[in-house]
Amino acid sequence: MDLQQGSALGKGSWYPAGSVNDEALIQTIQAYRRRVVGSYRSVKPNELATGIFGGPFHVSPKVDGELWFLVLEPSSAILVSTNGKAISGDIPFLAEAQAATGKLAGRVVLAGELFAASTGKDRPRVGDVGSALGGGADAQVERLGFLAFDLVEGLLADAPQFAPYEQRLAAITELLAGGKRTKAIKTESVESVTDLPALFAELVEGGKAEGLVVRSALGAIYKVKPEFTLDAVVLGYTARTEDPAAVRNLLIGLTREDGRVQIIGHCGNLGGDDFRHSLMDRLKPMNCASSFRCPSRSGDLFTFVHPELVIEVNVTDLQPESGGQPVYTMALEYQAESGWKAIGAMPSASLLHPVLVRLREDKKPGPVDTRFAQILERCQVDLASSSVQAVALPASEILRRAVWKKVTKDKMAVRKLVAWKTNKEGQDSSYPAYVLHWTDYSPGRATPLDREVRTAPSAELMEEIAARWIEENIKKGWEQVL
Repeated sequence: MDLQQGSALGKGSWYPAGSVNDEALIQTIQAYRRRVVGSYRSVKPNELATGIFGGPFHVSPKVDGELWFLVLEPSSAILVSTNGKAISGDIPFLAEAQAATGKLAGRVVLAGELFAASTGKDRPRVGDVGSALGGGADAQVERLGFLAFDLVEGLLADAPQFAPYEQRLAAITELLAGGKRTKAIKTESVESVTDLPALFAELVEGGKAEGLVVRSALGAIYKVKPEFTLDAVVLGYTARTEDPAAVRNLLIGLTREDGRVQIIGHCGNLGGDDFRHSLMDRLKPMNCASSFRCPSRSGDLFTFVHPELVIEVNVTDLQPESGGQPVYTMALEYQAESGWKAIGAMPSASLLHPVLVRLREDKKPGPVDTRFAQILERCQVDLASSSVQAVALPASEILRRAVWKKVTKDKMAVRKLVAWKTNKEGQDSSYPAYVLHWTDYSPGRATPLDREVRTAPSAELMEEIAARWIEENIKKGWEQVL
């Protein structure tokens, strides 16, 4: 395997993202991640008996580490990530893996968790991996280990994805038999979901694992982890279309070490109508200016507020990657006089199933109570301690704006199209090249105001989307007024 020049990692070498030149290999492991890891179904511990189907099951501990792929060839063992990072050379866990390559006739690729033994008595944590990989030539690489949980390529006569999991697991177990730092994940076979609570109690509640991974005979893969909470600062809100006096969604963030606040997600599971109304009464007087615009999933723009309110949010999991690529969200800066402004997009993590638990009147926004580091206890995020560097981005350019009206029984309906070029895609990949926004207001509907937002990589596609919207929505009786 050809690798670009690396740096010292103990007696081995570390290669940054983009260093692996084997395009076929990168495509293989990225496809695996999308197909398998990306399809994991999150299940809450109290849903073990009702949310998992298709026994018998193969159950293994969820190791608190990072997903990597062990590439074994007849004379080498290299660890590779989906974004082209690599680890090679005289590192204990790789030396142990290389001892198994004498059994091979061709390349074998194994998916697994890179973990690092804790320096204390606690189980391994994802943060331990970054700690063990730091230090260059003095890195504590002896703490590193690799637990393989699936076969991606090789060993079997047919392509591994077509083989039953028990066959793939058996092949991995035989290949890595006798390993201490590099071995197959310990897996138990159980017949019924009734056996799962006892395993969860032993491995997870007993402090031995982060969670459980349950593979069913039907091919589904379930991830069971304890729920946890974050204390986050409220950055903004949207109102319900059918009830503007009630909050629909909250925009929430966490405070970085440099004092900037990074968006961490949206929370729409807020409770009943009475609470949503009282929350609107609380937030509306806190409205403030913002030069940064942030849409909700429904297309409504968040109204920003002064950073005063802290909430506790229950979350089932955090995902630092999507489709094999790091999740990025905007870091913001607040000034009392001018409100919020965007500083730059930084690595983050997506919240799974956020639910508001309560208002934290006893806590204040800042790098202590609403610290970004809360998520580092659950997943690895690059540049978490780095200061956010402000980037001057070009202004957007409106390319198309059109408005139509239609009067029926003394009620006026309005439809509006706005399309613009961001002019930012060349400097920040989190921005699309073109954005289109469609507004549909009809006072006679149960939900009077509908919005839709689309992005496009080219002017041609932007025009195609705009033409389709107009064809579908502007019929007889509509009058263009702009």
